[in-house]
Amino acid sequence: MTQMKRLLYFILVVISLFSARNAVAQDVLFEYPVAPDTCTNIESRCNYSVQHFWEKCDLGKPFEAKNDSLLAEAMVTYFEIMKAGANVNVSLSSVRDLMFKAQANHDNFTKLLAIAEYLLYYHDFEFIDDLYLTFAKCGMDATWMKKELRNHYGEQYKRIEASKLGSPIYNFEYTGITGTRKHIADCKSGAELYVIIMSDSGSGSSIERMRLSADVAFGQLVESGKVKVINIMLGDAPKKWDSDSRSYSSTWEVGASKDVESKLDLRIVPCIYLLDENFNVVGKNKTVDFVLSLVNG
Repeated sequence: MTQMKRLLYFILVVISLFSARNAVAQDVLFEYPVAPDTCTNIESRCNYSVQHFWEKCDLGKPFEAKNDSLLAEAMVTYFEIMKAGANVNVSLSSVRDLMFKAQANHDNFTKLLAIAEYLLYYHDFEFIDDLYLTFAKCGMDATWMKKELRNHYGEQYKRIEASKLGSPIYNFEYTGITGTRKHIADCKSGAELYVIIMSDSGSGSSIERMRLSADVAFGQLVESGKVKVINIMLGDAPKKWDSDSRSYSSTWEVGASKDVESKLDLRIVPCIYLLDENFNVVGKNKTVDFVLSLVNG
């Protein structure tokens, strides 16, 4: 079994453990820190807990397979404390320190990376981009890991960096219905919000596109020019997509891109990116329901 296959197998094991985690009361893997009374506000208490979270955990001692669910629980608690109010720089520094110490046991290091990846891609845990990028960079820089795994995290790093919240989206190329090749930045129209739908030829994508195009309030925003919709089919444009796309609103920009999946951070399909008037990413990996909730309250 290759190192990548072992990693994926571990992720599947963690998924099954997470599915059952609320059904059985569990102990913790190690004692979590308690912020002292000198920490008088939420940020200082969270900062202390994040900085000292792993002190009672022997990172050089192998994590036993029977405790994998407890390790996953510890990671979730660690991230929840960060989300509760820890300073971003404190959180990033803590992750770097954790992964540096975890290299005392290579299997532990790999498991921590795998859990972080699972939470991001399979559990819909809301990371800030820079937090997971810190994990991915640790994987990229671990020269002792096999090239296959280092490349895996390197590719993730590039995709997330190219579509990071608050930054300009990667100016990817696509082919329009007429066969004209364009870049996404060519679609700038003065709209306040750009809704980019990354979809496939499956029925699920078709239904979601239909729901969005049929919403009256959303349609009015598009018609007024405040919102611009760009539907990008993943891969080559099949004939069915070409015929279906002609039924979309004439105000939608429609195209297909063969390489966008390897360029951007797509965790779900259909996947929606929200861009501001300058094509900075203000929302990513969103659903049609999320967009409609913004429009309809």
